[in-house]
Amino acid sequence: MSELRAVLPHPDAAACRDAVDRYARAAKDAGDPRPIGMLRAGAMGDLLLRPWQQRPSVTAHLTVVAPLTALTPAGFLAAGSPVPAAFAGSEPPATAPDAPAPVVEVDGEPITAAHLRELLAQLDAAGVRAPAGGSLELAVTDATGTLLALTTPGEAARLARRGCTAHPDTAARPDAAAHPDTPDAPGRACGCPVLGVPGPVDRYRPSAAQQRFLTARDRTCRHPGCTAPAARADLDHVIPHAHGGETSCDNLCCLCRRHHRLKTFAPGWTHTTSDDGVLTVITPTGVTRISRPPGYRVLTGPPAPPPEPDEDPPPF
Repeated sequence: MSELRAVLPHPDAAACRDAVDRYARAAKDAGDPRPIGMLRAGAMGDLLLRPWQQRPSVTAHLTVVAPLTALTPAGFLAAGSPVPAAFAGSEPPATAPDAPAPVVEVDGEPITAAHLRELLAQLDAAGVRAPAGGSLELAVTDATGTLLALTTPGEAARLARRGCTAHPDTAARPDAAAHPDTPDAPGRACGCPVLGVPGPVDRYRPSAAQQRFLTARDRTCRHPGCTAPAARADLDHVIPHAHGGETSCDNLCCLCRRHHRLKTFAPGWTHTTSDDGVLTVITPTGVTRISRPPGYRVLTGPPAPPPEPDEDPPPF
């Protein structure tokens, strides 16, 4: 056996990996008994050696993870970088008395239009784009990797331009109305949130926004020990909708079809969830298992340098 590696730009590498994985899982769904790793290797070989063969098309999907703490003045100062103009030169803005409560906060910091403007500027500077024919999503997390919000570049740009709609007449400086394109323009410099967890809907079927958010939050089936991809799972009401359960992100989680049926029809199982998405499962024999959203681990700092040619890795 041999190993093949390629050094690619991050977006291209992620898109290639996602496309190969989708081809492999399509073969698995069609009944191929081989392990998924072998199917991925076979799919990559077919794409390289037999590109002329007809095969179902797949759409590559990329998710860019952005910790909110890296989009605030404290985050830039901690990294030794200058504070972006969107945050500089103004006192902490006051919110209107009747403004709605923040949808999501990190240490009291809501996701504001200024955060989104800085995120878009960083993506543009890095040249991050959706893969050809594919899609790109932006996942905003807290410092621990917990998903706070999910958006697309188009939606983020629209929210960054529009700013807060709760009090559009609020301005951070007296001449802001004369300079609508500046970060301190009315409705764009306030501290109100413009992005967060999708709200509940008054029906059984979850909204498209809830579907995207929960798929990104859970990433796999939430039954303890199951690794089935969330993209191919069902959205389950932890408290059944027929028993008064809300169609909200607090009451929904991803379950593969097998474990969805087990929860719905098998007697003796108990499922409860918390506001932060922690799922508690009690088996018919009384064993308790906890399933937490996996979160997104963001690597910080430069990678470790490779060892010198005359150095051997442990155990030497």
